[in-house]
Amino acid sequence: MPLTQSQRNRTEETSPDFSAGRKLSEMEQALLWSVLQEEPECPSRVLLDKAAERQIVMTVSLRHVNRWRLTWGLNRGKGRPRRTAGYQPVACGSEIVRVTPHVLCVGVHVFAQWLDHRDAFGPVVAQLTQTIAAYKQTHPGEDFALLHHRESTLVRRFEALVFAPLLGIDRLSEFDTHEHPLKTLLGRGYQSSTLSQFLGQLERVGADETLLPALVAEQAGQIIYVDGHMIAYWSRRAMHKGKITMSGRIMSGSQAVIAHDDGGQAVFVAYYPPDIHVSQVIVASCQQVALATGRALFVIDRAVKAVALAQAFDEKELGLLCMLDDNEHAGLESFEATVVDTLKDGTRV
Repeated sequence: MPLTQSQRNRTEETSPDFSAGRKLSEMEQALLWSVLQEEPECPSRVLLDKAAERQIVMTVSLRHVNRWRLTWGLNRGKGRPRRTAGYQPVACGSEIVRVTPHVLCVGVHVFAQWLDHRDAFGPVVAQLTQTIAAYKQTHPGEDFALLHHRESTLVRRFEALVFAPLLGIDRLSEFDTHEHPLKTLLGRGYQSSTLSQFLGQLERVGADETLLPALVAEQAGQIIYVDGHMIAYWSRRAMHKGKITMSGRIMSGSQAVIAHDDGGQAVFVAYYPPDIHVSQVIVASCQQVALATGRALFVIDRAVKAVALAQAFDEKELGLLCMLDDNEHAGLESFEATVVDTLKDGTRV
């Protein structure tokens, strides 16, 4: 039945503003408050039992519940509860109580429901299950956790990794230090050690080659954009383009050459030593991208400005669009280095 004006005003005045805490969500707080409106003298232990009867189990201590009761002004005195004569609960079963939930990252929850409706993780888990089964046959003596995971476990852990950036988690260690709604999103939370072990075991079974067709977009754009990023091992800050040196010595780091299509979808990532100029590896890298995607038109903003490199692209039947400036580099010969030695894996130093 609809609320009368007096009932609506009374409900709005007495209802507190619920906000998500570290131990109780907004909906759990609203449930405790509604039960206390029916029985204000209900002991906290019985209060948790009533919440469990409504299929909401709260893993909090009685002391924590008592703190919320004190905040709401619904704490009771010591001793056994006594019902006063003529007591009428504030909200009976026939009345409507309006609660406005405040869910953290509500957009991610909606996005997760959309992905679940489309069964977006189904092909990924199917490919991963086949990879694990093949690994068991080729390595019968191996025994680690990933080989015994159920499909539901694989889905939850993969979803936790996918949704982490959307929840503001930049690195796995932030699963332990930052507050996030992963428990309301997946039904449980994860620690960084669990997900790190999961990633390591995925690499152990060689899941990268199997999952790549399922994770890459079905059709790349017509144009491929290529860019390089210098990464230093001792710093988290972005570095300038060029050699990373200190006192004339080349410091440890890596150079990432990233290719993405005109839709923003990353299609290829390759890592090279920081002392190698991009012009030495860009032709071979673009060849790999063309073989993988079937796209042969590349846009490169910097680092490739020589006529000789443009000719090298043309010889490989690759298209190149860049800011051509022959005064910047004198062809491929500008970046030739003296070979000192060759490692066992064939890498030239």
